[in-house]
Amino acid sequence: MRNSGQSNPKIAMWFVLVSVFLDAMGHGLLAPIIPDLIRELADVDISGAALYGGAIIALFATIQFFATPLLGALSDAFGRRPVLLVSFSAFGINYLLMGFAPSIEWLFLAQALAGLFGATPAVAGAFIADITAKENRAKRYGSLGAAFGLGFMFGPVLSGLLAEYGLRTPIFVAALLTLSNALLGFFVFRESLAKHLRRPFKLVNASPWGVFMQLSVNRQIPRLLVVVLCLHIALNTVPTVWPYFTAYQFQWTPKEIGLSMGMYGIVSIIAQGIAVGRISQRFGDLAASLTGMVGLLIGSVAFAVISNQYWLLPFIIPSAMGFMTNAGLMSYMSSHTDPSSQGTLQGAFAATRSVGAIITPLTLPWLFHLFTTPSNAYPVYPGIPFVIAALLAACAIMLLLRANRLAQS
Repeated sequence: MRNSGQSNPKIAMWFVLVSVFLDAMGHGLLAPIIPDLIRELADVDISGAALYGGAIIALFATIQFFATPLLGALSDAFGRRPVLLVSFSAFGINYLLMGFAPSIEWLFLAQALAGLFGATPAVAGAFIADITAKENRAKRYGSLGAAFGLGFMFGPVLSGLLAEYGLRTPIFVAALLTLSNALLGFFVFRESLAKHLRRPFKLVNASPWGVFMQLSVNRQIPRLLVVVLCLHIALNTVPTVWPYFTAYQFQWTPKEIGLSMGMYGIVSIIAQGIAVGRISQRFGDLAASLTGMVGLLIGSVAFAVISNQYWLLPFIIPSAMGFMTNAGLMSYMSSHTDPSSQGTLQGAFAATRSVGAIITPLTLPWLFHLFTTPSNAYPVYPGIPFVIAALLAACAIMLLLRANRLAQS
């Protein structure tokens, strides 16, 4: 473990885990209510709401794609603490804007702000690299993923329950929790990146292209970033399409959507908090990554073809296992990057995930709209987004196996 300026790493680790938990819970709180909120503000049906929802998510991801490398580079130059605290405060303001939104344009404005300061996952990943020995990073990254999964579990369930008291009540709860955590962090979170490990801020380090060019000195990392891209286009399918898919296919209410996404979060916690660490330690990071990818493939195929809601639910289990892939890939890339570039690496990783988060909502809700509008010249088939997710999961498996073969040759 490297030295750092962190006076109490255990307290800081818990704060970072809670921050990631609240970050995920905030997004999860929005998922069950966003279709009805869009329909209220834009006066459209569920198929049309999917288009607006996809555009909102794509805006967030597009801005985050350009902002995350900048924030990662700033954290390498000035430390993790200021970037994380500013990021979290901005998310609280984002929720307030959404809660008071009088029109659909306000939702776009709020998500633009969230994308600009959405550095929590990247800075949290860099923090773990600061305080954790290489051999233990997969387990720590798994804990980070488990915190995300826990938030993703509680968020939708809590949202479904709170929505009974008003459609926007979950949004105000997210704002309160996020701003409270930012205030707590001001007192308990100290810097983890020692001053002698910081490097001067350079604009080339702050753009996505510059970040990728720096990391391309290791031939393995660009190949793995392509795997990350395919994987995250597929992984984003459930958060992006599930509320609209289940509302259309099964007429589920926000409460039912929230409970199903809560189940998704529970499996994600087990996969990332327990399974990934054990598989990685016993069989290696590659085996842990492939296990998650195969689960994602199986779940996506099931969602694409099953029309009975009760048969559908068990396949949430393999689908949610896809999130365990992140820890294995992150651990491998982190161990092949020098200490002063961990923020840059995490920025590149997050930027690649953001590309996936841009592509998914721009394409799959559009396909869902095409295949759920009877007036279009397409058969009615709401499962089409999951067909694409299954194909991408298969591509990610093949690309990862090929990258591994090339690395060993």
